[in-house]
Amino acid sequence: MEIINKNIDDGTPFDWGRTSSDYAKYRDIYPELFYDKIINRQLCITGQDVLDLGTGTGVIPRNLYRYGAKWTAIDISDEQLQFNKANSRTIN
Repeated sequence: MEIINKNIDDGTPFDWGRTSSDYAKYRDIYPELFYDKIINRQLCITGQDVLDLGTGTGVIPRNLYRYGAKWTAIDISDEQLQFNKANSRTIN
């Protein structure tokens, strides 16, 4: 899917798929405090279903899955989702 806005980069569409490899390598940037704040608010825990819109390579679900929530992740980029699935297999 292409999203084009003539006011941004002269309308050249951004291809998230081309950045997927770098995203998968370098995007896991959130400190543990970020995740602690989510869990301390009783979010993303056992018994909850969580929808991650724009999941990218799945950084947040990968870091919070251990708290027991059931995750559903979607993204506009098939390539991002492929890296998401590949990275998720390494933690199961």
